[in-house]
Amino acid sequence: MSVALNRQQGFSLVEVLLAMVLLVTTVTALSGYYRALASRFVTLNQYRQLWHNAWNQSQVDVYALPAGWQVSRVQTLPSGCVSITAIIISPLGQRGEMTRLHCPVSQ
Repeated sequence: MSVALNRQQGFSLVEVLLAMVLLVTTVTALSGYYRALASRFVTLNQYRQLWHNAWNQSQVDVYALPAGWQVSRVQTLPSGCVSITAIIISPLGQRGEMTRLHCPVSQ
């Protein structure tokens, strides 16, 4: 063998295997963190949509809901005002309730 080949140094098999185990462990942990982060983002986004839709459904004018959402809307007329209660259920099963009182502006 030539002198150049004898002087080459590289990583041993144990070092390469240890580096691969560390790499796989890191990638697995990061993918689990990403999955949890994405799940929380979906939940938070649907929570915001829930209250946005509840606000829209508690208006005097009715707005259409996206597919998969359920609403129960009750409207009463106490003393010249309109009380609207909207109960919203999201596709994931989150429930929100909002009641608003709409009174005419006195002149």
